[in-house]
Amino acid sequence: MAQSYTAVLSIYAELLSNIRQVSVRATLSSSSDLTTKAEILDDGRRIQVHHRGEVRALDLPARVSVRSAIPIPENSSLDLAWRLPVPATETGLPRFSAENQSVPWSSTDIKAGSRVCCRHCDHVIVQPERIKSWKDLPSENWAEMMEFWHCHKPHEHEHHDGEALSKRGYGADSSITAQPESGFVDLTSFMFSESDCDGLLFSHPASDASFDSVKEAIDEADPVKPLRVSCKACKAEIGMFNALASSITLFKWQVTCETIHPSQAPSSSECLAATLIATISRSGSSKSVVASHTLSVDPETPQSETSQSLHLWVLNANVVYSSTMRKGRRVAIKVLYQDIDAEEGNKLVDSMTSGVQEISFPATAIKAARQVLEESNDLMPASERLFQQWHVGLLERWE
Repeated sequence: MAQSYTAVLSIYAELLSNIRQVSVRATLSSSSDLTTKAEILDDGRRIQVHHRGEVRALDLPARVSVRSAIPIPENSSLDLAWRLPVPATETGLPRFSAENQSVPWSSTDIKAGSRVCCRHCDHVIVQPERIKSWKDLPSENWAEMMEFWHCHKPHEHEHHDGEALSKRGYGADSSITAQPESGFVDLTSFMFSESDCDGLLFSHPASDASFDSVKEAIDEADPVKPLRVSCKACKAEIGMFNALASSITLFKWQVTCETIHPSQAPSSSECLAATLIATISRSGSSKSVVASHTLSVDPETPQSETSQSLHLWVLNANVVYSSTMRKGRRVAIKVLYQDIDAEEGNKLVDSMTSGVQEISFPATAIKAARQVLEESNDLMPASERLFQQWHVGLLERWE
């Protein structure tokens, strides 16, 4: 019985900015033949492929110097591949630096006095005009900086510098703590004082009981144990309470706020991509294990899945691509990914030679990232979806 092809003609294009080329891969619904043709249109900005009556066109991630029909590669079957040169006159190629990446909702993006709402039900958590100022938290290597500071503490006559830092919420003589009427911002979350938040429920990860205040929820036997924070209106898990910092942390992908320049709210996968890039900038390591922290409880996620970690290896932090399966030109990081169990993840992180960094994320966010990676894997030609035991995927970057 003859094989029935259900696939449709698709095109994937990726900018190789270092060598000023655009890599184009077309996947056909059947073997190439005399009807198969390809051409560059719109002054080098668009490619169009014909095959057995099917026609697909794609806006390229950069303008190329070709202006006509392009030959079908010899001995090709279902996959067609081209490397198209980008002209030297094309100066609009995207520039990227890990140290200067666009951070999802930095403190300068948020309006003073902005309210903060649950993204699921629009329930107001932080009332309008409650937060007088937004401040960026220090980078993730802050703990190392503090250790250095305490070992090489400035002389007492310079104590005013520490006092100035303390007023910002962190300093040589204080840990990072929340301050009333101030919103602290890091890569993935907002940090508030409990007094600035309304309509939240607090609970222990292993318990179904919820409380209206931190004081009621704190376990007297373990008062520094983190608490799960949920929206009182819709019960969605939206953050955590950190007893050591006396702060409520709300995940950016679970809330909305008012920004100076209207933009789409960041997703958990965009926040994860920003964290991976920051990890590379801080540690120099491109390999990470994304493990679930103990707070997330998702009744729709099997226990076997929540106990799995994502092992990620960032290949390229600055990918610009387009696909007939998605709208518009997009920026992303390209990663190799695989699922590993928690025990294997701990061994990699603890190893002195692996160079693997640990990133803690809620189980639901890891589940979403896994789905994003699997969907992006389908965008690529079948020959480029696997590398040894790894899958290849894309996590889109925040712009």
